[in-house]
Amino acid sequence: MVDNTLRLIETKHPDKQADEAYKALVGLEEHKANLLHNLRLIVQPDTLNNWKKKHHKGKLSFLDKYIPIRPLVMLSGEVGCGKTALANAIGSPLAQQLGTHLLTLETPSNIRGGGMVGEISNRITATFANAKAKINKAKCPGILIIDEADDLATSRAQNQAHHEDRAGLNVLIKQIDLLSREKVPLAVIMITNRLDVLDPALRRRVGLALEFKRPNNEFILKKLFATILEGVSYTETELKELVKIAQAKTPHFSYSDIIQRVGGQAILQSMARDKPLDMHVLKELLKSTAPSPLLENTKIV
Repeated sequence: MVDNTLRLIETKHPDKQADEAYKALVGLEEHKANLLHNLRLIVQPDTLNNWKKKHHKGKLSFLDKYIPIRPLVMLSGEVGCGKTALANAIGSPLAQQLGTHLLTLETPSNIRGGGMVGEISNRITATFANAKAKINKAKCPGILIIDEADDLATSRAQNQAHHEDRAGLNVLIKQIDLLSREKVPLAVIMITNRLDVLDPALRRRVGLALEFKRPNNEFILKKLFATILEGVSYTETELKELVKIAQAKTPHFSYSDIIQRVGGQAILQSMARDKPLDMHVLKELLKSTAPSPLLENTKIV
């Protein structure tokens, strides 16, 4: 039964704001490409069948027996590294690839409810029912986004795991399995900062797992700084100097540290002084800004 009191945050794609947000996610090109390809296979499975017909004359025993497409995608990693931003924006480039409209449906922060007996299980069931009803009504594929996945999918082996949490996890797994059996054109993106606490049974159902790390690669850092400095004169030597300053920080900067806390503040300081943005102010902010702390038990990579 569809529970109309549990409202999903709905965005219809293509969406101009989401498209701009997607293009602004610099340095995540590999994750973008992998996510787009996998989501397309989930919501448009004929893509795989067409490949089979083209290259194997429609016959490939392994593919017929072991379907590699699973509706669950997992985005994990450090805070501020683009997981949620990419999940919320991916619908627009995917819709453009498919040549159709597409819905992204984000679960509310109160999806667990108030702790009443059976409430978590009922709300998870209602979430999937609502999502399927919405894409059926819109006659288009969709993506269900579940942020803070550890709130719903903590391992049943955890000592503190309550009976209601375990029951909710069982329902979540069954709903994902049901998507596969019913071949519903609905992908599920789960997002977590703590992949290690998720239940193994859920993790086995993940078709694509993408880990988001803090950028410390010279090529990616240069792209980030070049994005901030677009329209500003600078030399390659100056750009490399920024990279060197960033790489010397421990822990490393996150994407949001560089774009928002350094780049954003550089803009605001330049405006306050009524001066143009330049390399000097960006460099000084980069030196003086401390990277956001790592999550507990997170190793520096």
